[in-house]
Amino acid sequence: CTEVRFNSPLRLKHVPSGKFLAVDSSKSVGSTEKQFDVQDNRNEGSAEVGNGGVEEANRGVLYDVALLFDSDSSKDEGKLGSISSMLFYLMPIDLTSETLQHGAAAVRLEHRTADGQTLYFYAPHVLKPGINHTERPAPPWGSSKERGFKMCFSSEFSSLDVLRVQPLSDKDSEQLSYFISKIPLFKLYAYRWHASALGGNPVPGDLTEPVVSQCMDLLHMLKKSPPPARHGGSVTENMREAQMTGPEPFAQFHAGAANPIFQKMCLELKLLDSVFDATVAPYNYNNLVGKGKVFQGLSHAENFKSVQMFLYVVVQCLVRDNLAIQKYVTDKYSRVWILEKPKVTPATIEDISDSDGEETEPKAKLIKKYVLCKDLIIEHGTDSLGATVTLGQLLKSSEAIIQRLVDNDLMLRFKHLVSSIGPELRFINLFNAICFIEGRPSRPSQEM
Repeated sequence: CTEVRFNSPLRLKHVPSGKFLAVDSSKSVGSTEKQFDVQDNRNEGSAEVGNGGVEEANRGVLYDVALLFDSDSSKDEGKLGSISSMLFYLMPIDLTSETLQHGAAAVRLEHRTADGQTLYFYAPHVLKPGINHTERPAPPWGSSKERGFKMCFSSEFSSLDVLRVQPLSDKDSEQLSYFISKIPLFKLYAYRWHASALGGNPVPGDLTEPVVSQCMDLLHMLKKSPPPARHGGSVTENMREAQMTGPEPFAQFHAGAANPIFQKMCLELKLLDSVFDATVAPYNYNNLVGKGKVFQGLSHAENFKSVQMFLYVVVQCLVRDNLAIQKYVTDKYSRVWILEKPKVTPATIEDISDSDGEETEPKAKLIKKYVLCKDLIIEHGTDSLGATVTLGQLLKSSEAIIQRLVDNDLMLRFKHLVSSIGPELRFINLFNAICFIEGRPSRPSQEM
C-alpha cells in the first residue's frame, strides 16, 4: 500500500514490540469519573485548581486497549484479539484530501463497533495503577512516573483529541530499524539466565560472543565521533581485553560523547531497558540458585564476565551527559526474582512432614520484587565488573541526581567496600563525583 486513505480501515503497529493496537469494545472499564483520578486540562470548561491539578472531566464510557501480535479469528466480534478489534480509522481535521499526504498532519483516531457505535481515542492524565505500591514504593524524592497518560477509547467525542502524524525520512526509518533489531538478542540473553535458574539448560557459552559483538556495534553507533574499532573489531580480542582490564580503564577505552538523538531513540524504543535487564539477569540467577559471587563455578565464567563489562559500558554510554535519561534510570524499577523460604512455626510443622512423620525442608516460593535500578547498581558494586563506574557516571551529571542517589546508606556501603577490597580507582572516582558537582565542591556531600 503506497497511501493511507482517510475513513478506511487500517491497523496500527507498535514499532518497538512489533504488536498491533486492539480495543476491547465488548465490555467497558467504567466511566472517566469512576475509573480514573483524571487530570485532563485539554477539555473545554476544565480549570486549574488550587493544588496544581484540574477539575475532573467526564468523557462517558471508556474501553481498554492492548497490544497483540495478531488477530484471532475464533474470537467473538468486538472482543480483544478479534479481527474487528484491530481495525481503526484515521479522520482528518480539515478535509483537503482523501488520503494522508506526505508531511505532518493533524488527525483523529476512531474505532467502530459491530453495532455501529463510534469510539474515540482518549488519553487522560491519570494516576498509574501499575504495580502494587507495597512492592514498588515511590522513591523518596518523588517520581514523574507516578502519573501518566493512559491510552483508551471513549464513547464521548471531544474536538481536542487530536493526534499528529509525523512522517519518517528513509534515514530515520533505517536508524529506528537498526536499534529495534538489537532488542531480541538482549532479551534472549536475559531469558536464558532466568530459564536456567528455574531448572533449564545452562546459559550457552556460545551466546557470549554475539552479545559482545552487538555491544561493540552499539557503542560504535552511539558515539558522536566513533573512534577506530579496538583490535580491528575482533570480538575475541575485545573479550580478552575485558577479562584482563579493570572496570575503570575499560570504561575509558569506550568513553566518548554520545549522540543525544540516538540516546533518546534507545530510551523510547526500550532498548535501554533491554540492556539493563540483560545486565541484571545473572544476578537474578544468583538470587534463585543461591550461589556466591556472580558467575562463580560456571563454565565460560570469564566470557560471561566480558559480557557483563560490555553491557555496563553500553549503559554508561546511554546515560552519559543526558540528564533526562539519568533521571529515568534513577526512577526506574527493575523486576528481580528471589526464592523465599516460608517460616516454620509449630502450626506449620505438620504441613511440611513427610509420610513417615519426619520433617522435610519447606518448599521455597518464587516471588518477584521491584527494586530501584540505582539500588541494584549499588548492590552489584561488590563485583569489579562495571557497576560502580556506571554509578559514578550517573553522579557526574547534576546536583539533582546527587540528591536522588547519595545518602548515608550509600556512603556506608561503599566505605565497607573500600575497607574490604581496598581503595580501588573506581571507588576514588565515585567519591570524587559525589564531592565535586559540575566542577564545584559540594560541601554537604563532603561533610557527609
